[in-house]
Amino acid sequence: MRLPELYLLHPAAVHFPIALLTTGWGACVLGRRAEWLSNAASWLLWLGTMTAWAALGLGLLAESTAPHVPPAWQTLNLHETLAYWTVGSFTVLSLWRWRWGRRKEGLFLALWLGACAVLLATAIQGGELVFTHGVGVGRSF
Repeated sequence: MRLPELYLLHPAAVHFPIALLTTGWGACVLGRRAEWLSNAASWLLWLGTMTAWAALGLGLLAESTAPHVPPAWQTLNLHETLAYWTVGSFTVLSLWRWRWGRRKEGLFLALWLGACAVLLATAIQGGELVFTHGVGVGRSF
């Protein structure tokens, strides 16, 4: 049995940071009243950030397989730029949480929500690549 090319894991991998990081934000909001939820939010943030880096790496591998169609490449470039902003934002938030814990929690939550908005924009562009431009969708006969 032959293992699949690594880039084929990108569509599966992208769902982990989306789920972990958005759920983590909710846990962080609720964690203001329950310590265990605050701890869970930290772990969701850290795990979500690691999986975001993995999704970015797999996406960069997948980029080499994208068809050379100008509208698709414009969307792909935006998707890639947003992905870098996403992992950068969550990396900063992860380091903040690790270093300073719950200091300036209100600002931290606002920045996390903003990072989730960038994550959502990245996901929307990825969806456009697949559903509008057919990137990564093989033809079946």
